[in-house]
Amino acid sequence: MNVLVYIESTEGKLKKSAFEVLSYGYSIASTTGGTVTAISIGQVSAEELAKAGKYGAAKVLNAGGDQLKGFVNQAYASVIAEAAKNTAAEVVVLANTFSGKGMAPRIAVKLSAGLVD
Repeated sequence: MNVLVYIESTEGKLKKSAFEVLSYGYSIASTTGGTVTAISIGQVSAEELAKAGKYGAAKVLNAGGDQLKGFVNQAYASVIAEAAKNTAAEVVVLANTFSGKGMAPRIAVKLSAGLVD
């Protein structure tokens, strides 16, 4: 089962919660024979994104652009939902943070999926 993990960042650095959700996503993927793809949104260096591989991400995506400079639930949710479709992810993992809680229901609606909190 393929897993997509949203890894949060601030000021160009991955948050601690990013590594926690990556570990959780990797646990799910390794149990079910799938792979983990991580997605980051915003300006994050390639060196910082490479850290995701140490926590099980086989592939790391980074979305950016002027419309994604500031956090907007709907815009971020659209990007993550599209990435889930493109990677054939059956599970999407987000941190239990303010952003994760705001995006999770929007992503679930866009994917016609269930939501587990």
